Amino acid sequence: MRRAAAAQPATGGARARGWDWISGRARVQNIAMLEVPRVLERWLWSFWALGGVAWLCGVAWLVGVGVAVGRATTGFARLPRLADAPRAPWSTDEAAEGPPPPMVSVVVAARNEAATVAPALTSILASDHPRLEVVAVDDRSTDGTGAILEALAERDARMRVLRLSGVPEGWLGKTHALQRGAEVAAGDWLLFTDADVRFAPTAIRRALAFAERARLDHLTALPAMIAPGPALRVYVVWMLFVFTVWQRPWQASRMDCRASAGFGAFNLVRRDAYWGVGGHAAMRLSLADDVVLGGLLKAAGYRQTLVVAAHVRRTDPPLMQLQWYADLPSAVRGFEKNAFAMFGFQAWAVAICAALGLACAVLPIAGSVLAPGWRRMPWIAGYLLTAWSVVYAGRAVMGRFPWTYGLLFPAAQASLVWTVVRSAWISLRRGGVRWRDTFYPLDALRAADRALRAELESAPVRQAEDLFAPRH
Repeated sequence: MRRAAAAQPATGGARARGWDWISGRARVQNIAMLEVPRVLERWLWSFWALGGVAWLCGVAWLVGVGVAVGRATTGFARLPRLADAPRAPWSTDEAAEGPPPPMVSVVVAARNEAATVAPALTSILASDHPRLEVVAVDDRSTDGTGAILEALAERDARMRVLRLSGVPEGWLGKTHALQRGAEVAAGDWLLFTDADVRFAPTAIRRALAFAERARLDHLTALPAMIAPGPALRVYVVWMLFVFTVWQRPWQASRMDCRASAGFGAFNLVRRDAYWGVGGHAAMRLSLADDVVLGGLLKAAGYRQTLVVAAHVRRTDPPLMQLQWYADLPSAVRGFEKNAFAMFGFQAWAVAICAALGLACAVLPIAGSVLAPGWRRMPWIAGYLLTAWSVVYAGRAVMGRFPWTYGLLFPAAQASLVWTVVRSAWISLRRGGVRWRDTFYPLDALRAADRALRAELESAPVRQAEDLFAPRH
């Protein structure tokens, strides 16, 4: 009895430890049937789900970031700087003998720009280029813009004011204003700029000399960006960085690819090239008319390139400078009109890009914090590489840009996604876009965008040797 009683707890303990005395099988069976799947499940979850997959995704992220950042950074570094260009042979006290320099007509479309138009046009009229005219188009302003333009024109005979009272059917207000300004301009070159861009006295002359020496038909420039406050500074730099990676403007000078460049702050176009693509009449309903103008010129075979007119050194003033908005909320509202247009007014494209964009904002932080042990290193490396590229871009276009701002790019990416989603939501809800107090139906904008995209995609890709072919 004692032995049997003593054997009973031993049997129970053996079963508790995994022995099956009834069937005579060993503990190995229970380990294989019960313990091994649980251990394997825990191992797969901890290593593959949080370790291996995190490692693979981190490596993929690092490679993708490395390729994108490497291309953008090296491409941006190869862009010519306007300040490095040789000085123009012309000056305001040029000798009577010799051929006259080309005439430049600066076309500015202004609507309710009373706060910025006077300093902008005063800086243009202070240019040292000897043959210059300014065509200022008052596009239905309701504030003091018209009076400011008239006062400037009275003081300087090189400036003329064109007043518009309406917008024809099938036109945007801005494209119509720029078209009308170009029609009355007399210059060999047409410079389209905005009413909030300020120029150094030598900027226009340097740009024209650069375009003439390089035998260009279109020269666009990236000015120094002014953005008060860290939130707006990071947002503007990140938006320019994303746009640069997307558009590849450093390849605009190559004729064997479709990449083009156009920036509304400075589009200097040879007169024959501008009318060769139909002027702004070819993009009547294009909300991104500056980008489309560059695309049309490139598709037609005209030579173009992008130069940097921002800071050369932090202590030197830029050749051009631009302040878009006063703070981040006003920037988000300001891009409401054209953010949806960058996606062809397609909701599905916005949804896909928004999901990918949010992943780009969240995954670097999540991977850097949650991935186990050394498997978080690719995420950290990709995060730091992206932050470094943002700092590089920020110092190129803003001069002073603290390195700590680069670490905030996930917040800037989330704000950019919100800008695009908000623009799409408002446009879809309204059934169109309201800009400059005029409503444009979404169906008309989509039809115009499809026609433009078809025209650009149907243009043949030229060979590299076409760079040396005779100009149009």
